[in-house]
Amino acid sequence: MIDTCQRILDEVDRSFVEFADMRIYTSDELQISVRKGTTENISSDKIEGIGIRALVKGAWGFASVASLEADAIRQTLGSAIKMAKGLSNSIKRPASINKEIVFDGRNEIKHDLNPRDISLEEKLELTQKVDRTLSDYDSQKIINSIARYSERLQREQIINTNGTHVVSDYGIYRLSAMGTSRSGDIIQNVSKSKASSAGIKSLFDWNIDEEMTNLGKRAVELLDAVSAPSGKMNVLLEPSLVGVYIHEAFGHGSEGDAILANKSVLTNQLGETLAIPEVSVIDDPTLYGLRGSFAYDSEGTPSQQRDIVKNGKLVGYLNDLTSSTMLEGGNTLNGAGRATDFRHMAMPRMGNTYIDNGSKSLEELAQEIGNGVYLKYSYGGYVNPSTGEFYFSSQSGYLIENGEITKPIRNSGMSGFTLDVLKNTIGVGNDLDLDAFAGVCGKGNLTGYQPMAVSAGGPHIAAKDIIVGGK
Repeated sequence: MIDTCQRILDEVDRSFVEFADMRIYTSDELQISVRKGTTENISSDKIEGIGIRALVKGAWGFASVASLEADAIRQTLGSAIKMAKGLSNSIKRPASINKEIVFDGRNEIKHDLNPRDISLEEKLELTQKVDRTLSDYDSQKIINSIARYSERLQREQIINTNGTHVVSDYGIYRLSAMGTSRSGDIIQNVSKSKASSAGIKSLFDWNIDEEMTNLGKRAVELLDAVSAPSGKMNVLLEPSLVGVYIHEAFGHGSEGDAILANKSVLTNQLGETLAIPEVSVIDDPTLYGLRGSFAYDSEGTPSQQRDIVKNGKLVGYLNDLTSSTMLEGGNTLNGAGRATDFRHMAMPRMGNTYIDNGSKSLEELAQEIGNGVYLKYSYGGYVNPSTGEFYFSSQSGYLIENGEITKPIRNSGMSGFTLDVLKNTIGVGNDLDLDAFAGVCGKGNLTGYQPMAVSAGGPHIAAKDIIVGGK
């Protein structure tokens, strides 16, 4: 198939088409869900097709086809070229690609435990145990429990008119649980997951008895917790919340397409001091086994560690082939072009994003806070990259009184502006957790909304004068 695509790509009129690429995509997926003792869903899906881009007079055209037949591929390439030609008269800023960039490589997954070697019955039994253990902690107060198992094994074969030829295998695997507790009118939600890109060994090695008992205990204890206070106050953030914060509030703003479109507060900020010197922000998809790790991006560029903030200064963006060519100021191509599958066009995305380790213990950070709140366990978030305004919520937390962590509090929210929080950070912990949050990042472009597997984390951090909402 790759040879057929290469022959068709070689037919492109290079005097007219500036650049074109093909991404041959195949994946096998399995989803299992169990709710309160009942197996709700077992489904498998095989996806295959080709995504094709063409750059004509500074305009991109994209088309995809769920067929591996030569005639269909040739027609789809023609559609992408025609679309680009039609758009070329209306674009305000022509796109460009460095035509000297060429990659050749092959990546095979080195599974710690290959999901193909484990039966469906064993995977279902594992999922059922997660649900059962959580629900059995307190079957009266835990009114709902859900356990989910998911796996995806995929291959991307990428060729382009520059001469790139990359074949990359990739896997993402996840086991997750969510519980809902209730007492009268009070309802609380908690969740926990284990994820990997190396195989499913860590999912089967997960201490389900301990993890689900602790999750059930947290769900029940939250029913008696006090409401979180509201207003501007000092805040201590647990690593999963640090990860979601830096992902939502800063990571999206550093993506090259947002910078190009002037829709990020980080535009024209390279070299500027945006945080205290103790803050360094990194996105590293090369880390072994994390959910957001990959060897090559969807344009065939090898992955690498990307420094975004170093000792408080903004030093780089997340770039694909387009943004790295068009952005000035020393920005380099760093393998950030990712696409969910063949039906979507690649765009700059994060992999594993985190704040690097600091020097303070949890006790020292609580002392720095004095009086405030300790927020724990992410419940999702949102950011507007163009303004830097963000919001995210926590599942639980504690009051901090006179430097001591005291009474438990229920779920809360935190909001503000990216640059304010980084400058208001008063301490960075020494307990780095790279995989504190293993979830899904959503982002859209011209080809629609694209969910993407990511990880995020960091150590505990303390910040002053943050807006907290208690309900």
